[in-house]
Amino acid sequence: MNLSEHLQPLPTELLKAMAKGEVDAQAIAAQLMASRGLDREGKWVGFEAAAAAWGVEHG
Repeated sequence: MNLSEHLQPLPTELLKAMAKGEVDAQAIAAQLMASRGLDREGKWVGFEAAAAAWGVEHG
């Protein structure tokens, strides 16, 4: 996977904040994975189990 291709379309302000450490990209990604119902392996486990796996609140 070429991460640059995936990050290229992000708005400059977001990229700048990420580069400066002002955005917790890991926390955001964990919340998004949980909101998709996916565990730490990317397997569908349902929303509640995924939230528990990622240590985020469900709902």
